[in-house]
Amino acid sequence: MLAGSYPAKVDQKFRLKIPAKFRRELEEMGHTSFYVTSEDGRCGKIYPEAVWKGLAEKLKEPPRMAPAKIRLERNLDYYGVSTQMDSQGRVLIPLFLREDAQIAGEVLVIGRLDHLEVWNIEIFRKDLKEQPLTDADREKLAEYGF
Repeated sequence: MLAGSYPAKVDQKFRLKIPAKFRRELEEMGHTSFYVTSEDGRCGKIYPEAVWKGLAEKLKEPPRMAPAKIRLERNLDYYGVSTQMDSQGRVLIPLFLREDAQIAGEVLVIGRLDHLEVWNIEIFRKDLKEQPLTDADREKLAEYGF
């Protein structure tokens, strides 16, 4: 299970060095191929290939022509690239994603159970302050059993 957050670096060749804990877990699960993308250009999402294939299958389900689905698929394709983790545990971050999400140098990698998110640290911290967990959020979460 991919959980927690760790600082990491994107090198001069635009490769993210996966934090050691996540790298071990991914390798133990047999994941070395990934789809790197974003839904909105705010952060990167690194999906193990098997997880990505499951999401891609859901995109094929009806209704295929729903405007929200079309926009989501368009964004995922625009930012997306298939990549392999190299022997040093690095994956490529695509150009448009690097630019829009400001992913360069020091970044934050967050485990999201079945995939990873990559954030510009300052943008992430700003979001935490500007969009805190509210009482309404807590009530909704309680409805879900949290």
